[in-house]
Amino acid sequence: MKKEAIFPKSMPAPRVAYSPIIKAGQFVYVSGQVPSDFVTGVPPTAKINAAFPHHGSNIERQTDYVMKNISTLLEAGGSSLENCLFLILYQDNASELHGTKRVVQDLCGPAGAPPSATILLEELPVPNCNLEVDAIGYVPQKGESIEFLNPSSLPKPVPSGLDDKPLFNYGVKAGQYIFTASITATDFDHGVAPEAALDPNFIYYAEIGRLQTEYILDKLKTILAEGGATMADVVKAEVYMTDRDDFFRFEQVWKKYFPTDPPARIVAPVSGLGVPGLRIAINLVAYIPGDGPPKRTIQTDAAPTPLTHEPQAVQAGNLLFFSGQMATDYKNGLAPEARVDPNFPYYESPAELDVRYVVKNIDAICKAAGTTRDNLVRRRGLYTDFREFFTSFVAWAEEFPDAPPASTTVRLPGPLFVPGCKVVIDLLAIIPDDE
Repeated sequence: MKKEAIFPKSMPAPRVAYSPIIKAGQFVYVSGQVPSDFVTGVPPTAKINAAFPHHGSNIERQTDYVMKNISTLLEAGGSSLENCLFLILYQDNASELHGTKRVVQDLCGPAGAPPSATILLEELPVPNCNLEVDAIGYVPQKGESIEFLNPSSLPKPVPSGLDDKPLFNYGVKAGQYIFTASITATDFDHGVAPEAALDPNFIYYAEIGRLQTEYILDKLKTILAEGGATMADVVKAEVYMTDRDDFFRFEQVWKKYFPTDPPARIVAPVSGLGVPGLRIAINLVAYIPGDGPPKRTIQTDAAPTPLTHEPQAVQAGNLLFFSGQMATDYKNGLAPEARVDPNFPYYESPAELDVRYVVKNIDAICKAAGTTRDNLVRRRGLYTDFREFFTSFVAWAEEFPDAPPASTTVRLPGPLFVPGCKVVIDLLAIIPDDE
């Protein structure tokens, strides 16, 4: 497996240090796309005519612009929307979710939208952009095809009262890997499924975080089983929470479903999940080794060990999945090396210090796994303050001057799960065959 950075001439050139596409083996990683040409902000083709404000939908035009760019980028890497394994849709307005889904469904064709996550957040990096989308595509070998997973025992993901098009496919199997949709505690009839809701007569006899986590993980087990996998095969989890107070109970449930060798994991606070009452969303990646080597937990004393039930990273085949990286040593909250000197508060950037500290840990984890930082293929930077975005990216560019990973940048509601940290970075690397 080799890493190839691709810069299609037909696409807007990045304004900061990232590659529009990274191709590695049969996977194509697409950087987050916003409805901007990076010259004029939002171009005319991505917005309605201000003189005719009722003629068209602003979010549908933005979605059409973004998804056509995603399609172009996937094709430049040898993939397509039909072979897309996962989409993350970041939006800043809950009332616009349906318009976005309509366009995505139409563009993805008869197979329907791939497994996806829809996350409500605070802000996108370009003013007046209301949507950002990143993607993972697959390049099937001759005679090979991806397999969508939609267990018949799970409710069809079509909210009552809408059209008959499912919002997404529950999962997809591609080679040795399974990607699931981001699952929430809804049955698509009620907002919150009755099994995951508090009994109004006994509100102190249960906990909503525990109920929703159990409901979600049971559904995820069913999706994995449809593809021939179990929870023991999970190598990466993405967890989104609207209420940080749910984390403690979530973690207790997590340990029951992953008692040993837990997956790499990122946990991020979000503004909402699209339906009132939904507080947790989880999507998983599983790895079925077959005749190949089993998954491997990566642990090194040269990087901080998480306090929670997650490893530093997990190797699955040629892929290295990191847990969310923050500037913490898990002893002092924000690590001393990442703190601005209070005697010289204007001589340093907090987010830049975060990035430098994180990169040092990335190096240590990569070394333990038998790879290097140059083999990072995907990065997501989830910030709490965009005023730190540019200076942190300057630091990132210095650390990754050549073929930087595909990248997505959004702003989440603060604080992060370690207060004081300015950014949590989600990462994926490859381990080349010749190393």
